[in-house]
This record gives sequence, C-alpha cells and structure tokens, in this order.
Amino acid sequence: MQMQRRKFTFGLLAGLPGAASLSAYAQIKPEPIAPPPGSKEQIVALVRSFQGAVRKFQDIKPMTNMTAQGIPVSSDQLPLIDTFVGDLDIRYAFDADSGFRYLTERDLKTLKLTRDQLLPLAVANYRKRYPKLTVERPTAFIGMLANGGELEPSMMLDVDFWEKEKSRPLYAGGDIVASAPARDVLWFTGLKPIDNVRNLKTNTERVHKEAGERAISKLMYLWRNKRWEVLEG
Repeated sequence: MQMQRRKFTFGLLAGLPGAASLSAYAQIKPEPIAPPPGSKEQIVALVRSFQGAVRKFQDIKPMTNMTAQGIPVSSDQLPLIDTFVGDLDIRYAFDADSGFRYLTERDLKTLKLTRDQLLPLAVANYRKRYPKLTVERPTAFIGMLANGGELEPSMMLDVDFWEKEKSRPLYAGGDIVASAPARDVLWFTGLKPIDNVRNLKTNTERVHKEAGERAISKLMYLWRNKRWEVLEG
C-alpha cells in the first residue's frame, strides 16, 4: 500500500463517507467559495463502499432519490453516483492536483456531457492519467495493481483489462477473483486452485480491518461473462 495519502475535497459535500448517509449530514454548511472548475480530461470514477443491500451481480446505473436534507443546495449540486456490485458504488470526480471533487449535474451541463458518457470517459481518463499503472505479483498466483494514484480499485471498471488478464495462461481459461479492501488496494487471482482464493480472502479481511475510514469491501468478486458478481462462500 502506498504510504502517502491524497487529499479529498468534495466541494459542498466535503468529507461525505457514503451516498446512503447523505441525509445524516444536515449540519454541513455550503462553502461560500464556488468549487474549482474541472475539465473532461480530469474526470475519473472512484470505486467506494456504501451502506445498503448487497448486489449479487454488477448493475451499473444512476443512483436516484438522493437528498441532502437541511442543506440548502439544489438537486443539480448533488454528486453523481452509480450503483455497482456487492457493497460497492461508483462516484465520479475531478482528479486535480489539489485533490478530488465530486461531479454534479451542473458540471455535466457545463461540460456538455451526457450521463451515459461518464463511465467510458472516466475509464479512458484513468489509463491516461496514470500511465505507470502496473501489475505486480507478490507471489506467482496473486496479482496487485500499483502506481494507480491510490485509485487502484477503479480498474475494476475496465472491461478490456480483465478480459486480457483472463486470457493469460496463468489462469488456464478459468475465472478471476478480485478484492478491493482499501482505496489503494486491488488484488486478484484465479478461481482455481481454491487455496489462492482462501489466501486472498484472509488477506483482504485483514487489510479491510486495518484500513479504517479508507476501507472499501471485504467481499470477493468474480469476473465472469464480462461483469463482476459476488463470490459466495
């Protein structure tokens, strides 16, 4: 895990831990200064945890009916968030030197983007912004992403990467199991032999516990049929 921690700034909703808890932050007051402008090239997707029902299969679609009770902001100032899989969701943000700021409907209008353009744009931008992103193998059968700007779990959204990885002889045509226990950790291995998965699960639970507020998920995710699903058991 990288030692340096990046600063997160989320505009009007600074410090927000999860979409499901928006209404609990009525005490947050809007900043008097407008959030810094962002460009299309800065947009990335952040894979984060949420509090709610676990989704068995990947289902990426806009999260609706979010509110910020008690906060005098209009609906076009709320962050854009997609559902994902398991206990994960997707937050869209501007990735700038000063930190991250969530995208809003107002930003979409300013940048003349549609909602369905966000995910492919964010995936492409991530590869461009972190060209030194690499796969390291602490053991012969375990892969981990590094040099991803503490956004390594964002690579879960890159279909081409996983299809290419799956084709390697290392996996013998089998499925891939991945975990994202913390904001800067993404590990993966083959579904077989099962000892690799058990090893991955043990380490995932350990890192998730140690990560504190930077924890994401302790679930195992299976890449199959070009999508993620929760690995049971």
